[in-house]
Amino acid sequence: MRKLLQLNSAERGLLIDAGILLMVFRAALWIMPWHRVSGLRPELRTSRAGRFSVGRMEWAVRNASRLVPGATCLTQALALHRLLACASYASSIHIGVAKKPGCGFEAHAWVEHGGVALLNSATEIAHFSHLLTVEAPSC
Repeated sequence: MRKLLQLNSAERGLLIDAGILLMVFRAALWIMPWHRVSGLRPELRTSRAGRFSVGRMEWAVRNASRLVPGATCLTQALALHRLLACASYASSIHIGVAKKPGCGFEAHAWVEHGGVALLNSATEIAHFSHLLTVEAPSC
C-alpha cells in the first residue's frame, strides 16, 4: 500500500487501467470463445497509456496481475497488448506450445514489441514452438 501511495496519479491510473483490462480479459476467457476474446477491444478509462514507456506498461500489468485471480499468461498478454495498442505501440501476442516432461504439453502466451519479448525473457520462451500470432487491434 505504501508503494502505491508513492506513485503519482498518472501511474496509479495506469495500474488501475491494467487491473481493469486484466479483469475484463480474465472474465472474457472464462465465458467467450477465443475468436471473440481475441477481437475484444475494451475501452480504457482515459488515454493515460500514451504517456508511458513500453517498460512501464509491462510493469503495470505485472503488478496488477498479482491482484487478479486467474490472471494467466494469456490474460496478461491480452491486457498488455491492449495497453500498447492504445498508446500506439506496435505489438503482437505469441502463443506457443512445448512438450511437458512425462506426457502432454504446456502452452504459453507472451507479447512482443520490436522483436523483444515482454512479460518473459527470451530464455523463458525459447523452448516453446510458435503456434499462433495475434496482431494488435486498433484502439
